[in-house]
Amino acid sequence: MDRDRDRDRGRGGGRPGPAPGQLLEKVRQLRAKIAQDVYDVVGWDQAWEELKSMQLTDEVRAIYEELAAAFPTKADLWCKYSELELAAGNMSGLKSIFQRCLIAVPCLELWGLYMKFIRRSNKSKGAEGVVEIRNALEFTLERAGQDINSGPFWQDLLQLLQSAKPGSPEFTALFPQAMSGQEDNARMAAMRRVFQQAVSVPHHHLDGMWRDYQRFENDNGPNKQFAKKVLDEWSPRYQAAKAVYRERRKRASALSYALWPLPPGKGGLLQEQQATLWREYLTYERSNPQGLDPPVLSSRVSLAFDQALICFLYLPDFWLDYADWHTGCGRPEAAAASLTKGQAALPQCLQLRMLAADLHERTGSPEQAVAIYEGLAVNLEQQQAVTRGSVSAAEAGPLLPMSAEQGELAWVQYMQLLRRLEGSFHSRKLFLRARKWQQGLPAGEYGCWRLYADAAMLEWRQGRDAAAARNIFEKGLEDPRIFREPQYAIAYLDLLCGLGDLDNARALLARVLADETNAKCVVLWQRYIAFEGLSGDMAAVVEVERRALAALRGEEAEQLKAALPLIRRDLTLFRSPADLRRILGLPAPPLDGPGGSGAGGLQGGPPGSNIRHPSAYNLPGGGAGGPEPQPLKQLPPQLGLFVNSLPPPQAVEGIVPDVDQVIEALLTMDLTAGTVLQVCLDLESGKTLSHMQGQGQPGGPSPDQPPYPHPHHHPHMQEPPGPHFGSRSEPGGPPYGGPPGPYGYGQGSPGPGPGPGPRGGGYLEPYGDGPPGGGPDDFGKRRYQYGYDPHEGEEDDGYDNGYGGGRDLYHQRLRRRMDQ
Repeated sequence: MDRDRDRDRGRGGGRPGPAPGQLLEKVRQLRAKIAQDVYDVVGWDQAWEELKSMQLTDEVRAIYEELAAAFPTKADLWCKYSELELAAGNMSGLKSIFQRCLIAVPCLELWGLYMKFIRRSNKSKGAEGVVEIRNALEFTLERAGQDINSGPFWQDLLQLLQSAKPGSPEFTALFPQAMSGQEDNARMAAMRRVFQQAVSVPHHHLDGMWRDYQRFENDNGPNKQFAKKVLDEWSPRYQAAKAVYRERRKRASALSYALWPLPPGKGGLLQEQQATLWREYLTYERSNPQGLDPPVLSSRVSLAFDQALICFLYLPDFWLDYADWHTGCGRPEAAAASLTKGQAALPQCLQLRMLAADLHERTGSPEQAVAIYEGLAVNLEQQQAVTRGSVSAAEAGPLLPMSAEQGELAWVQYMQLLRRLEGSFHSRKLFLRARKWQQGLPAGEYGCWRLYADAAMLEWRQGRDAAAARNIFEKGLEDPRIFREPQYAIAYLDLLCGLGDLDNARALLARVLADETNAKCVVLWQRYIAFEGLSGDMAAVVEVERRALAALRGEEAEQLKAALPLIRRDLTLFRSPADLRRILGLPAPPLDGPGGSGAGGLQGGPPGSNIRHPSAYNLPGGGAGGPEPQPLKQLPPQLGLFVNSLPPPQAVEGIVPDVDQVIEALLTMDLTAGTVLQVCLDLESGKTLSHMQGQGQPGGPSPDQPPYPHPHHHPHMQEPPGPHFGSRSEPGGPPYGGPPGPYGYGQGSPGPGPGPGPRGGGYLEPYGDGPPGGGPDDFGKRRYQYGYDPHEGEEDDGYDNGYGGGRDLYHQRLRRRMDQ
């Protein structure tokens, strides 16, 4: 009854949901927002919740396609879509789904559905079907066999090899190399290889797999001495995998595969936390704690990166780290492939494109590097032509929106590449092309002064052509936007000073500062004073100072007056103002804003004047003589988020509470997601605060005791559940012979009883139409944090919104609010 009530409540309390046509229109509107870089996460969550309760129809299938187009790596979306198609018996549609998502989304649940599809498709094909199943299992293990949840896949391959009877067509298909009379030896050799690979992977079924391998060698080997020798050889690898498993399980249990793949900053606090956890996990896997050989390590780390990209497809640093890791390991082809995928996912990220061009140039494929930059240059020209109206958008085709700053950087990098590869002629020709693009920019847009400055310095530093460099700088001064750019004038000044052309340098400064806009720039006057101090005499310095103070007004004049004593003592401007003041014995300038108050704040001041900066607060227990207090940044994330979102002191009106007491009270409470969620669910179910505190009950806490104290302050309490609220296995891993999981995984190891296994044991049949009786194993319980419950009816979807366990709608929405 409770489960039915929760299920009804999770689907809107039994009320009818929206029609598929309405939901399809809603999803299309949400996709239109994405085109404007507006991600309505709450709207996507609501649409996903409504979609999961619908039966598969053509309209519902269209909704799934819209969602998949918007979020191509959302794991639970593909799993649910595949599950519905499988239940409908649409094998052609299911095959199309797997072709699109299986490689890009290395989620073990999705691979489990893939194996179920392979089983059903080849059930009646006899020997040919058995070979297809074996190939699919080996392909799965090649792609995902290093995952911590891969134990059931290894077990299924062993079962398949064990189940074929010698002399049958299936056996001949599985072991074509077996000679007559040597069938068992061929089978044993194949199973031994699988066992040895499986016991080297730190997965949840590792202990049971090792016990089965010991039994396999002792019962089927030629003699005990051979079995002991082989087991002694592989025992260190098993022990190494077991040692790594403990740390790997702890790290992997905190990871989620069900987040919305959103750009940076669009996913809120949950995205930031999970990105940090995934980066730590990737660093751990790259450190090679197990001491793996390079090919195995490459497979494991590649899988970790591919799984991280399920949720962080649009975070560039994951792609950059992925390519950098491949490059550092001497795999430029793999690095180039990852960068190509990254460019497809993040076409607006110039760093990925430029890093790919650098990689091609370094590995002997400069033509591909030129092609990347040429594509960017053509895109910029076409984009400008569409803006001017000389080319229609249809004729130009799909273009990558690029800003003027991005275009400037692309042109400069392209010129440098051509200078290295083809010489000065092609580089200068490209500059003329880039200058034409720059002159076509709107008058109020950024002028791209670095395009001229970099081109000029390229002529001087690589070609030693001073005349060409000066000509380029002069061409840039013809553009009013660049003429009024102080940094451009300073770059030109540095070139002239480097050439020793002091007369033209002085003339440049006079010409630039004659402009009314430039005459208000303090930086230019400072450089003019420093120039005369190094190249002229004191009279020239004093004259420039007089002209500067006459030209400047207000704050600019005061700023220059404060800097004049320092400039005269450091005409090279090499020292910072603070260092120069310290050397000269001058007092430091006053800090902006009011000074800090004492421990008790300013008594009698305005409301909020006693509120200090959050960094001034420390955790309790750091009194005199005690340990060093911990800074506020080590508070729980929820409390830190609360403190950082407080308004500034000047915004506080009315009665101001004692901040120290408020912080201390909050620190004594357990604010973890699990406990807060449980309190809210208890309140929703009708419990009062007194019931939760245990008042009036024997042995209950006192009225002044918080209802859910923090475990740090109450060491006898157990740690609240983690972010996924899933069961955790023992250090040794779950039993290898546990009952099957949601898709037939986790079935028992060989034991007594009829069947083809050793010692008369046999495996349960995997990939059935539904899970057999019995509770799920650890793989089934976690099910990648999708909240799967095998005891619920077949009409239940078994998914939540991607924020962890829990099935009712209130539970999920509350969790979203907590994670935002």
